[in-house]
Amino acid sequence: MNVKKFKAVIFDFDGTLYDNSGIGKALVFSAPLDMFKIRADRIARKRLWGCDENSQEKFDEIFFERASKFAHVSSQKYKKWYEERYQKIFLNVLKKKRFRARPNVEKVFSALCESGAKIAIFSDYKNVRERMLEIGISEKSMELCAGFFSAPEFGCLKPAPRGFLQVAGNLGVAPKQCLVVGDRADTDGQGALHAGMSFVQIKAHENYDSATHEILSWSEFANLCFLGAI
Repeated sequence: MNVKKFKAVIFDFDGTLYDNSGIGKALVFSAPLDMFKIRADRIARKRLWGCDENSQEKFDEIFFERASKFAHVSSQKYKKWYEERYQKIFLNVLKKKRFRARPNVEKVFSALCESGAKIAIFSDYKNVRERMLEIGISEKSMELCAGFFSAPEFGCLKPAPRGFLQVAGNLGVAPKQCLVVGDRADTDGQGALHAGMSFVQIKAHENYDSATHEILSWSEFANLCFLGAI
């Protein structure tokens, strides 16, 4: 697989551009009084895996209604907590420097740009730019990116293919000319597959015995980018 044949490379964020193992516990330890609300977010997302509501407003309505039940508060209270407190908790956990960007992210972005590929970041969580800064990815590196996207802002969650297709559409690149780089085959990989895109998985903590796609460590992926072919 040669990077020069792709006109866009779409990176997942959590688990791909940084190792997010232990992030759930770190969030709870940083705000123990919010433990049930934090847990509710993760449960609701798992239950809504792959959903597509076609609009951010409809997705938010369903998500906050579902999460509020697990948190045992009203939907309005959960939404207020999520928007005013949880986002700050998430950013503060990343700011503590336990979670750092993968090595040579800027060099990888630069190599891809030099090959003529557009770079996009596509996450299942909001505030992509802010979270990138907190894990140590510089403004200079982010200037190399053509777009920052979150699935909920499209009204869906991975692996719903429409989110991937909207990213490609916003970049002005055909799906078959896009490469998705992610750490999860069930979300990033399935979404890429159903959107007609290629996929490379960054090794994390999965069992890869039955995998049929390419699997690389971050350093292997980076080295191949520097060579101009992946």
